[in-house]
Amino acid sequence: MVSRHLRGAMLALLLAGAAWPALAKAPLDPKDPPPDPPAAGIIQQDSDGHLPATMPPRLIGPAPFKNLPSIDESRWVVLAVRDKPYWKAGTFDPVLSNACQLGDFVTGSLNSMVIRFIAEDGPAMLQVVVPTHRHLLFDRRKLAKPNETYLFKDSGWPNCQVWINGKAVPRKLDSVRGTSVPKPDPQALKKRKAQIRGWPQK
Repeated sequence: MVSRHLRGAMLALLLAGAAWPALAKAPLDPKDPPPDPPAAGIIQQDSDGHLPATMPPRLIGPAPFKNLPSIDESRWVVLAVRDKPYWKAGTFDPVLSNACQLGDFVTGSLNSMVIRFIAEDGPAMLQVVVPTHRHLLFDRRKLAKPNETYLFKDSGWPNCQVWINGKAVPRKLDSVRGTSVPKPDPQALKKRKAQIRGWPQK
């Protein structure tokens, strides 16, 4: 027969085994991040022959998406509504229109100030640059005058048109300063014919 002491020892071992899972450390929660390894975040130099290691900055520089156009979600600021076609907006200026087509006299796409023309034969919405808001005007050739209000249709495009609000004297194409177009040469045709005559003959 098993002695009383031996039976007591076996019973103690069974009780200790049953209580062991409760005393053990609870497993890690799978939702928690794993612990960092030893010496995490420390840059150690491999040897004396290597250059000192550097920690890259946390914030990266601007990415290629910085060149994307901005998105303007603001509403149009309607300064006036006119019951007439847009080509009667004011005084059409050929010089300003030509400069607008070349990108020398334009207003930005974020300029939300407009005048609406609601006539059936010429409805349109023209951008407006008033004298107090010259920061909305890009004038490379300094064509703007202090008291003029400009109305733009298709600003910056090859078919851009510019009107001066109200009655004004339009600029003349042959009296504009700062143009890159060369002056007409009356002897150009004669020089060209002489050049052709000088070509080698077969």
